[in-house]
Parts: sequence; structure tokens; C-alpha cells
Amino acid sequence: MHKKQLGIKNSKIKTKKSKETLTYARPAWVKTGEEELCPDCFKVVGDKSRYNLVCLLGKTKGGMTVSQLTGQMQLRQPTISHHLNILRSVDAVLSEDRGRERVYTLNRSAHCFEDCQIPFN
Repeated sequence: MHKKQLGIKNSKIKTKKSKETLTYARPAWVKTGEEELCPDCFKVVGDKSRYNLVCLLGKTKGGMTVSQLTGQMQLRQPTISHHLNILRSVDAVLSEDRGRERVYTLNRSAHCFEDCQIPFN
């Protein structure tokens, strides 16, 4: 897969106080927000299915289970779980055990949504 297909068009290295920070161009499917994204925020939107998952969770108030997400997204359960694990690793989603189910909600106060202004609806 080429970098252009992943939305990495023109990766730049910015230097601030002698520390190198890699940034990524905002993918075309994300219409608003910062033009340059940090690696954690790019993880949230770098895959179109993952970004669609964020938008779906952004539209729900009470959260959704993996089963509900699987039905809505037309993706297999392992794929949904994989994306949720990545989103949890950057604090973009929160999970809560409710009986035998785990319910996922969007962490609207996460860095990606507040500082980098990634839209989630």
C-alpha cells in the first residue's frame, strides 16, 4: 500500500527545541480539524474504517458493544476489536464492563478531539 493511499501524503518532520516530531497530513476523508496531526491522532483517523467507528461512537450517548458495532459497520468482530484496541491505546475510547458485555464510548475530552480538533460526528 502506498503512503498516498494511507493519507500520509506529505509527512513532515518539525523541529521544536531540538526534538524531532513527526506529523502527518490530515486524510482526505476527515473534512475538518488540524491540517497536520500528531502520530496518536493519525492513528485515530489514518484508517477510514477506524474513523467511521469514531464517528459512529460519536453519535451515540450510551455507548455500544462490539456486537452492536459489528452489525452497524459491516466488519467482522476481530476487526472491530482490533480498531477499538488501537483507539483505547491513544485514549480516544473508554470501555465499561456491564455484566457480560463491555460497552465502548467515545472519550470526547481526549487530546485528538480537543487539541487536534478531529471531528467525531
